[in-house]
Amino acid sequence: MNIKTWILVANAAEAKLLTTDNLRIGELELVREFVHPESRKKISELMSDKPGHYKTDGNAHSAYSKNDPKEVEAEHFAIQLAHELKSGWDKNQYKKLIMVMSAHFYGLIKKHMHDNHALEVVHVLKDYTRYPLAKLHESLKEHLLV
Repeated sequence: MNIKTWILVANAAEAKLLTTDNLRIGELELVREFVHPESRKKISELMSDKPGHYKTDGNAHSAYSKNDPKEVEAEHFAIQLAHELKSGWDKNQYKKLIMVMSAHFYGLIKKHMHDNHALEVVHVLKDYTRYPLAKLHESLKEHLLV
């Protein structure tokens, strides 16, 4: 019995979800592509209003939260991808997961992923989102030494 492997190749703006039965000798199949164009927008395009100050009763003054809009959008995309991974796991579509992305984006997704000790996760600290499938396949085999 082959153990299905999912490979998520992602950055804050785009992702590819691939599958294979055997990374060493099998082919990579594209399951789904994701795009998050908001992550590519300029900060000025993401902000409808600039954060400002307001006065409360009494002598206290405060400012609105100064969240980085690009980081907020990256987190929204990470949540979407984490939900996709959970859905596939719940449907028994894979048993092993290879996550190919920067350490920062991996951290964003990881904090929204379900905890499952039965899931084998391998993390590759690379951004291969622009690679064609054949080059991605070869790079993963070299990187993972399979």
